[in-house]
Amino acid sequence: MTTPGANLTYGFTGDYVREFIEKESVRRQSNKVLHGHPSPLYWKALESPIEELLDERLGYGMKARHEVNLYVGTPFCIKTKPARCGFCLFPSEDYEGNKGVEAYLDYLKREFDMYKPFYSSDTLTSIYFGGGTPNLYRPEHYGRVMQLVDNLYGGIPSDIEITLEGIPQLFNEEKIKAISEAGFNRVSMGVQQLNDNLIKYSGRRQTREQVFNALENCHKYDLANSLDLIYGWPEQTIDNMLEDLQTAVDAGVHHITHYELNIAGRSDFAAPSKRALLPSIETNIEMYHASKELLLNAGFEQVTVYDWRRVPIKDQSARLSSYDYEHNMHNFVAKDPEASKTTLKQVCGIGFAAVNFHANSLDDGDRNWIYMNQTSLKEYCADIDSGRFPIGRGFMYSPHDVKLAWLFQSMQTMKINFVQYMENFNENLLDSYSAIWEELDRRNWIKVGESELQFIGDGQYYIPMIQSLIASRRLAEIRATRKQKLNNIDVVVE
Repeated sequence: MTTPGANLTYGFTGDYVREFIEKESVRRQSNKVLHGHPSPLYWKALESPIEELLDERLGYGMKARHEVNLYVGTPFCIKTKPARCGFCLFPSEDYEGNKGVEAYLDYLKREFDMYKPFYSSDTLTSIYFGGGTPNLYRPEHYGRVMQLVDNLYGGIPSDIEITLEGIPQLFNEEKIKAISEAGFNRVSMGVQQLNDNLIKYSGRRQTREQVFNALENCHKYDLANSLDLIYGWPEQTIDNMLEDLQTAVDAGVHHITHYELNIAGRSDFAAPSKRALLPSIETNIEMYHASKELLLNAGFEQVTVYDWRRVPIKDQSARLSSYDYEHNMHNFVAKDPEASKTTLKQVCGIGFAAVNFHANSLDDGDRNWIYMNQTSLKEYCADIDSGRFPIGRGFMYSPHDVKLAWLFQSMQTMKINFVQYMENFNENLLDSYSAIWEELDRRNWIKVGESELQFIGDGQYYIPMIQSLIASRRLAEIRATRKQKLNNIDVVVE
């Protein structure tokens, strides 16, 4: 890929950077864990037929090795009040019973069959069943959904991570045993809160006892386990947050995702009446640093701003400390001078609201894209009934967008390897964003080493804001281009 010269600055000035940070650092932000470029708010209907893009992708496989993280989506969630637990912005449909699940699984099989000509030769590196709430399935369903994957790929590698997501109150021993026997080797539980008093704010009917019963069964059936815990709840203090974390550590949890309560859009906590109950941003920053200190002292390794894994002990299975699906994408370009091909890691998604991220090539003129399946179950089923791939909207990447997507993923790990960036994109990262790095250095938010730029101190907490800053000029460009096109003005953006 060829790019403009090393003096490119993307239009950032010191004044612009300072004003952006001063404005955004006092605002609550959303989607911190999965913050990618660009937001789905910028996606639209794809202009090229999906079959054309998938055929094109097969051709790119001759130039680069594609390693695939498979995501399988589930639409259903148990109703809560407030809706969607008060904070979730992911698409979902209300669970209405097993009849709806059976019907959905039939449609899911049909979509798997549609991808057979396009995905069957891919190299699988991880599988993640998400949603929604996949542990709404009955025990007999888990072997059935794994068989769909096996049929598509002609087998499933024995050494890859295979994760099932769910909520604590739906994991009983019969179900955990069936999950293990079907071939899953990791369970990710959306616990969010261990405090029986504070969980009321999400409308969930779950208890601490259910969480620890589920963990005990995971240990019994040798399933790696992960807990999602959220901080920044109404009435939550630093002390009861730390108590929850310590309790999870003592229960032998292998992975912990610990992130700030989502405040945005339609979420219940974005309402002014609920905002008044929330800890301040300053308190949330204290919570971030206090939780980090506890987990480091408890023998956990920080993998991203939000993700922690227990450092393996002697004779422990390496699988228990693995964290593959979430982190395979954090450097989705792997160039090896001794290899004949560059390795590009992709997400291939099947099912309701599933996302496909196809970074196919870094060569000029080649295309890269992302798209999402329908987020309405009715529309998803209607498309499949009509013989169409159930695609909702997507985004075609420019070369600049590919670089931004790579930066976003890398920044989740609290560092950027600028030597790797130069090898990938033939561009000097430190020069291109010099105004940003200078301001972050002034605030003691970064440290620059021989090959890496590391985010430190409050700079880690503010990574989502810094990602938004880095992409802000490009997003303004996209908005302006679309506005002009709506006015029937053809423009070319360099």
